Amino acid sequence: MIVKCTAESGGQRVAPAYGLTYVFPAEFKLTQGREYEVYGFALFEKGPAYLVRNDDRDPEWYATSVFEVLDSEVPAGWRAGRGDGYELVLAYPHLAASEAEMAELVELRRDALRAFAREVQTRTSSLPVNATPSFAALADLAGHFDQDYDMDAETPLGVIDDAYEGLDEKKRAIVAELDTLFAAGMDEVVAHRIWLVEGWASYDPARDGLTCLEWLKQVKDHLSA
Repeated sequence: MIVKCTAESGGQRVAPAYGLTYVFPAEFKLTQGREYEVYGFALFEKGPAYLVRNDDRDPEWYATSVFEVLDSEVPAGWRAGRGDGYELVLAYPHLAASEAEMAELVELRRDALRAFAREVQTRTSSLPVNATPSFAALADLAGHFDQDYDMDAETPLGVIDDAYEGLDEKKRAIVAELDTLFAAGMDEVVAHRIWLVEGWASYDPARDGLTCLEWLKQVKDHLSA
């Protein structure tokens, strides 16, 4: 299901209490004229809404009035559910089956984001979730980028140098995983899932004008040098 944003600002999104709340332009994280994949439909007490991946790449419910429907085909595998604050939800099974999952997704909790990221990969990437190579060493690297990572070094690559100084075996493990991931067809959707969602890194490469895919290629080249 594909929709196009028809609002420039002042749209409505769903607050944690499941009410449709007016948002100011600075909080409106959609682009007028841009197309968005729909990951769920819900009928909340105050009105219907679509679940989309906003311009910050986060899941967010927006009122259906914000969009024009371009492709109304309901994705295969969607399930129906209901819960406190919403009369109906049609979405991927993990979300439709759980009231707690609905609340945690709105609040951008870690486990709910992981399930959503896997759904995004399933729907928009050519690399299937169950065919994604292991990335344990890469997730360990992402763990070094906590909320205070910029206190450890002047640059993100400097953080890596400090964290892995003298640990050549671990560096080779990271490079080996990245080689396998790139060979398997890792794209931006998968790179985003691995680095920011599964790895929970506080460093978002977008701050430096990079995609997650470009950043991981930079990491690979740096550690291979």
